[in-house]
Amino acid sequence: METNIAGQKVYYVDYTWKELEALDRAAVKVVLPSGAVEEHGPHLTVASDAAAAEALTLRAARQVKDVIVMPCLWYSPSVDCSNYTGTISIDPIVFANYVVEILLSLYRHGFKKIVIANIHGGAKTPLDVAIREFHARLGTREKAYADDCFVHLHNLYAAVMPFLNSLAEGKDWGHACEMETSLDLYLYPERVKMDRAVEEYIPWDKGFEWYIGDMRSVDKSGVHGDPKKASAEKGKKIADAIVAALADVLERM
Repeated sequence: METNIAGQKVYYVDYTWKELEALDRAAVKVVLPSGAVEEHGPHLTVASDAAAAEALTLRAARQVKDVIVMPCLWYSPSVDCSNYTGTISIDPIVFANYVVEILLSLYRHGFKKIVIANIHGGAKTPLDVAIREFHARLGTREKAYADDCFVHLHNLYAAVMPFLNSLAEGKDWGHACEMETSLDLYLYPERVKMDRAVEEYIPWDKGFEWYIGDMRSVDKSGVHGDPKKASAEKGKKIADAIVAALADVLERM
């Protein structure tokens, strides 16, 4: 059973309801990891995002007192990759409303410090909408926001982007690339098939990057980057940086 530096359990579902009720819930920080079940090239499994989000979040929670990690949001919007076999894509509005219901439940039970730790690019905007909708539902004429509850969206890669760019060896990276492959080589090496890794890049012919479109129509492998530049050593550096950044946020809440 996962515990933190103070010997407290860190996984939400390891608690009984009576144990949760006995906590100082207004002081406890609840972390909701968010990932995806989505293609990650021919060499990584569809679990890549969600498994990494939960693993990294639990590592950060072990370093800080009074933090509880909820089960990961495995299914989320993945419109760009939805035509690759195996990707499960959830309608963005359905997903946002689902997250709102989770936030409302936590609020009802007295949890007032919540961090959504997201690793999946396709979930960033719906998660931001979910947080705004959560506050809108609780708003009154006097207070537009529920100012007794703090909800923070922490995008795990974005928080350490300069460091990741400093590690990059390929000409670009972004999906099933040297960064994600390195992370999986470090966290879940048994799931990585490096002999199948290929270098490929999305052609940015729209004039701007990461437009919402059918990635499979322009990218055969489902890779954007050069996963052959990946290593477990690089993955450890990435994991350590992501965990440190999240732990810092949790310490300061």
